[in-house]
Amino acid sequence: MVYATDKNFRKPSRVCDTYKLGISRAFEELGAVTTGPRYAIYYAPEPGSPLHAFGQSWFTDAQGASVATSISPERIQELSENSRRYGFHGTLKPPFGLNPASSLESLLAAARIFARTLAPIELPPLELAIIGKFIALTPITQSAALEKLAAACVRAFEAFRAPLTHEQLENYKLNRLTVHQEQMLENWGYPYVMEEFRFHISVTDRIEDSRERYDVVEALERLAAPILGKPITVRELTVFSQSAIDEPMIPIERIPFGRGK
Repeated sequence: MVYATDKNFRKPSRVCDTYKLGISRAFEELGAVTTGPRYAIYYAPEPGSPLHAFGQSWFTDAQGASVATSISPERIQELSENSRRYGFHGTLKPPFGLNPASSLESLLAAARIFARTLAPIELPPLELAIIGKFIALTPITQSAALEKLAAACVRAFEAFRAPLTHEQLENYKLNRLTVHQEQMLENWGYPYVMEEFRFHISVTDRIEDSRERYDVVEALERLAAPILGKPITVRELTVFSQSAIDEPMIPIERIPFGRGK
């Protein structure tokens, strides 16, 4: 395998050493230093789709996934504990506390209105990538349409986001942020949005042992064979909620794109 580190995130291989993607899950958890529920706007594969079936088999059927990958059910549970809690998804609007002037009902109403303005987009084929110490599904190339969608989501729901506390800001800034990432953090509550955005669907948590990371990728390729190298269509967004940091992110409404659906 070859490391791919170019600025355009084009990966001819399954390995990527891009630091900002490797810690993005950690940032979602850092942002949880708050009271009350959090919400997020995610791409979640449609039920019944091959991508959804892969996520279900890995996150909810450890015994079956063990047969396909030769990884023990117990180790599968350990490898995916936090990722499973956040759900099988690609982030569009990162988790946020709700602005006290807003409500869940108004957030959902805004999401329905926003989704009506959108048309389905096709993403490039997916591949498994090692990102820092995580394993994730990523498009083989960047997608301008997807980046535009994510930026629009960040803007459209910004009024619903509660401002970050001083403690949250300080926790974020303990990490290696560039000047631009700090600007994104201050403007949008998260450092990896807009130009810093890179789409990925987390499959594992951090795997500290490098040899095991490679072994898990090779094992996952067998389980993920039906979806690898195939484009996917994004035709809906999903609003997720999390009642507390140690609770799972739960989908509360799937909203299809376009009018009259």
